[in-house]
Amino acid sequence: MTNDRIALVTGASRGLGLEMCRQLAARGVTVLLSARDLASAHKAAEIVRADGGDCRPIALDVTDAGQIAAVAAELDSSYGRLDVLVNNAAILTDLGVQPSATDEAVLRANLDVNFVGPFMLIAALSPLLRRSDGARVLNLGTQVGSFGNLDDTRSPLVDDICPAYQASKIALNAATALFAKELRQEGITVNSLCPGWVMTDMGHEDLPDYGDAVAPMSPTEAVAQMLWLVEDEPSPPTGRFWSQGEEIPW
Repeated sequence: MTNDRIALVTGASRGLGLEMCRQLAARGVTVLLSARDLASAHKAAEIVRADGGDCRPIALDVTDAGQIAAVAAELDSSYGRLDVLVNNAAILTDLGVQPSATDEAVLRANLDVNFVGPFMLIAALSPLLRRSDGARVLNLGTQVGSFGNLDDTRSPLVDDICPAYQASKIALNAATALFAKELRQEGITVNSLCPGWVMTDMGHEDLPDYGDAVAPMSPTEAVAQMLWLVEDEPSPPTGRFWSQGEEIPW
């Protein structure tokens, strides 16, 4: 890839999002680091810039249609295109809750952040993605949001339960397939990816212990095995679900 590419990463003030910004910037990409809180985005961007990266902080709550429109307008004005979109922003607020006990407000919040927001962001930014030479969209998913794992008794994840989160991530996979179908002919790839079990605020010690079945990774390790979907040549397949370099079932 050329080193004049423009990338937007959501939920990037910490964890995987911040590390994605850092590694993209190290490759010469101009990174727009977004977070709901602009002060947090500024603080994170300073970390990326300290390593010599080109990083600009922006405020973006993916559940706010006005902010999505404002970011699209700003990108259009400043750059005229978008080459990489990483939908990383997510919440997990119902770990261990059974479906019948799921609170409606929790369900709606998870759907808004994890599915509706990314869906509307891709839609709003699609004109800018179309102006890129081979744009890439990456939606951060999860294997606990895979139908193949929901009732697979052989899976170490089969007993995991967080229904609002799982439903929202399954919906995000549907968005991946839908946008991949629409944008395929224009050379834009849209993929979902489960980064694995990563030691971030969402992947900390409160989550289940899988023993030797699933090895935890650092954000640096996780992002390193994700970058081929957004930066490496040749273009990857589109409309697929991946984890650690391998295609996995929806």
